[in-house]
Amino acid sequence: MSGLAFKAVGIRYDYLHAERLQLIPQQTPITFNVNLVIGPNALVRGDVVEIPFSLAASSNPSLVNISIRGALVIQGDAKQIEDIAKSINSGKPPQFVQVMIGQYVFFEVNLLLKELGIPPAMPITPQPQQRQGEGMMYA
Repeated sequence: MSGLAFKAVGIRYDYLHAERLQLIPQQTPITFNVNLVIGPNALVRGDVVEIPFSLAASSNPSLVNISIRGALVIQGDAKQIEDIAKSINSGKPPQFVQVMIGQYVFFEVNLLLKELGIPPAMPITPQPQQRQGEGMMYA
């Protein structure tokens, strides 16, 4: 499925749940267990496919639980959409679907962790800042 181009791509969250179970003890290393399930019931409506997903994340030690359910919605060529749905329903989601859902969902997980006062599951590297007066030059 190379050369993919879609009319629209979006995410719909149907359920978000995050709870802090206890305060973080100082100097405690935290690891996260994450289970992301994609499909298998992709729903096609004309040139649109809805790909359901669910995520369950917990920490060790037991500090936080997060559950997210929703769907990736893709609009595009009817043939491409049908091929994507067949892949999802056969239990083999295409790599680009996994990446798209992962990008949306892991951003949301980090946002929820921040709101609960817990360090992010995946550290976000800051963008290098340009100094005042520097800019891009094009010839």
